[in-house]
Amino acid sequence: MSEIACLHQLSYDIVDCGKDVSALMRGQGPTRTLMSHPTGSSWRICLLLFLLALGLRLGYAALVWSGPLGNADSPAYEDLAVKIISSKTYQTNESGGPGGFPPDLQRPPGYPAYLAGVNYLGGSSLSNSRHRTSLVQCVMGAAFALVLAILVAALSSPTIGAISAGFFAADWVTIVYTPLAISETLYCVVLGVAILVYGLALSKQRGSLALFAGLLLGCAALVKPAAQVLLLALLIGWIFWRPRRWTGLLFLVTYMACVLPWMTRNEHKYGVFTLSTVGIADLYFYIGEGALHTYPLSDVAGAQVTADVNQLDLEWRARPLSAGERSRQMMHEALAVIVSHWPTVLKEASIGLLRTSLGTASVTAAGSMKPHPGHAAKLLLNALPLVQICAIWLLAIYGSVVSGGLGRNLRVLLVASVLCVLLPAAAPLGQSRFRVPAMPMLCVLAAAGAAGVLTRYRALAPEEVPVSGC
Repeated sequence: MSEIACLHQLSYDIVDCGKDVSALMRGQGPTRTLMSHPTGSSWRICLLLFLLALGLRLGYAALVWSGPLGNADSPAYEDLAVKIISSKTYQTNESGGPGGFPPDLQRPPGYPAYLAGVNYLGGSSLSNSRHRTSLVQCVMGAAFALVLAILVAALSSPTIGAISAGFFAADWVTIVYTPLAISETLYCVVLGVAILVYGLALSKQRGSLALFAGLLLGCAALVKPAAQVLLLALLIGWIFWRPRRWTGLLFLVTYMACVLPWMTRNEHKYGVFTLSTVGIADLYFYIGEGALHTYPLSDVAGAQVTADVNQLDLEWRARPLSAGERSRQMMHEALAVIVSHWPTVLKEASIGLLRTSLGTASVTAAGSMKPHPGHAAKLLLNALPLVQICAIWLLAIYGSVVSGGLGRNLRVLLVASVLCVLLPAAAPLGQSRFRVPAMPMLCVLAAAGAAGVLTRYRALAPEEVPVSGC
C-alpha cells in the first residue's frame, strides 16, 4: 500500500472514532478496542509501541549508565527500603526534605517498598542496585505505554490509543527520569492507570472499576503524597460526567482504606494525622518563603533557591519543636507570608508553573552523563525537547477544546487531572520532573488533538479524481 493510501486509511480510521464517542456518550462501551479483535496488525502495533518505548529508555539508560542514577532524594528511599526488608523500624537518618521533620513522616512507604521488591535478594539482606532499579523502571515505563494504548483505545478508539502511547513512548522528560532511583516513574504509572481506569468506571458505570481506581490512587498517594490533590480531579470528573451515577464515588472507599492506616500510624507516632508533612514543608519553603525573594530565570538549575532553602532549613532544624508543633507553626507562618505577599507569590508561582510545563530536563540529563556533554550537546538537550513539549502542549490544548475522538466527559477528567498535577508544583523551584505524572493525560489529549488535525486535513483535502488511461 502506498504512503498516500496509508494516510487515507488512517484518516478513515480517525473519522470512525466518532462512532465510538457516540456510543461512549450514550453510556455504552466503545464499539472496538485495540485488542478487542486481535489481528496480526493490532499485535504488530502493540509490539512496536512496546519496543519503541523500551528501546528509547534503554538507549538513554546506556548513556547515563556510569552516572549517579539518582538524586538527593534517592538515599532516603534506599535506606528505608533496607529497613523494610530487614524488618527494622521504618526510619532513617538520611534527609527526607527540609523543615526538620522525621524523614519517615515525610516519605510514605510506597516507593521504598517498591525498591525493596525490586532489589530483594533473599534472607534479611538487601542489595540496593541502582542499575537493577534502572532496568526494571525502563521495562515498567515501556509496559505502561502499552497499557496506555489499550486503556485509551477502550475509552475512545484504537487510533487515539496508539497515538497516545507513541507520544508517551517518545516523551523526552519521561525518559530522562526513568533510570533514576526516584519515585517519578512508579508514580506516573500508578497515577496514570488510576485516572484512566476511573474514566472507564464512569463510562461503563461499573462500581468495581471505581473501587479499583480508588485503590490505585491510594497506592499513588503512598508513593508520592501529591496524589492526594487528584481526589479533586476525580470528583470534578464525576460531577461533570453524564449520565452520572453514585457508584462513581466508590473510589473514595478504597482510597481511604489504602491511606488511613498510614495516617493513623503518623498520628500515633508523631501526633500528626497526615499522610505526609512534605506538603506543608513545600508550602512554607518553596511558596511562602519563595515569595520573599526574586530568582532570575537564568538559574535553570534552581541553585539560588536551593541555597536559600538549605539556610532556612538549618534554622528550623535548630528549633526544639515536636512534629505537631513544627507542622502547625510552619503552616501558620507560610499562610501569613502568602496572604501579605500574594502578588509576589502569584508572580513566582506563574514562573514556576512555566518552568514545570516547558522544562527540558537538560540539567538532569547533563548531570547524569559521564563525561558531561559539551556546549553543542547541551544546546540540543534544550532545543529539541522544547520543540517536542511545545508541540505536545499545542496539540493537547487543541484536543481539549475540540472533539477529536474524546468525549466531553473524558476531556474534563483529563484536563482536571493535568491541572491538579501541575498547579501544586507552581513554585520558584518548578522543574520538568514535576510534569512527569501529568504526561499520560497530556499525551491522550495531544493524541486527540492530532486526530482532530488529521480529520480536518482529511475534510479539507480535495477528492481524488480518477484519471482515465490512454
